[in-house]
Amino acid sequence: MKSNILYKTTFILLCSLIPAMQSCRQSDKKEILTEQQIEFRKERDQAGLRLGAMLNNRDLEQALRYVDSLHREYPDDPQLYFTEGWAYDMLGDSLRARAAYTKSIGIYDSIIAAKSDFSDMINRALIVQILYGMEAYTQALDDIQSTISSPKDSLAIEQIWREFIFNKEELSFAELSNDTIE
Repeated sequence: MKSNILYKTTFILLCSLIPAMQSCRQSDKKEILTEQQIEFRKERDQAGLRLGAMLNNRDLEQALRYVDSLHREYPDDPQLYFTEGWAYDMLGDSLRARAAYTKSIGIYDSIIAAKSDFSDMINRALIVQILYGMEAYTQALDDIQSTISSPKDSLAIEQIWREFIFNKEELSFAELSNDTIE
């Protein structure tokens, strides 16, 4: 049971951290999208699938070049900066990793200030854990807990996120890649 919850939690985490999977987030409110917005999301999803394949294959240098090109198209996407930070971390470049993670947190702060979203707050907290450790992560969860009103989200924090230790070395993008996309 607990391993099943961990598997689902990892999948949810990946869904919310990778740009390709932006569309897998569930919203309580139904959005009405224009054709242009639908096309934009499709392009973003395709880009995310390509990036996921590169990361899954641990082709980090190519992934970083691709992320750099995606920054020009999606300059305010915190997930791309997380991905950049993770790739630099895996390459042993902690200075660039910290800069990318910090940029991601800053963008999440702006997004959350404009529209409070539980997934964005959790993603931000996970990056806080990477940068500042478990004590800061616990404080970030406490901050989220004090601002949310959903009993479901509150329960998720207590049952899943309080025990979650993010191990960036074990992060897998296998579920997100598509071998036919090159």
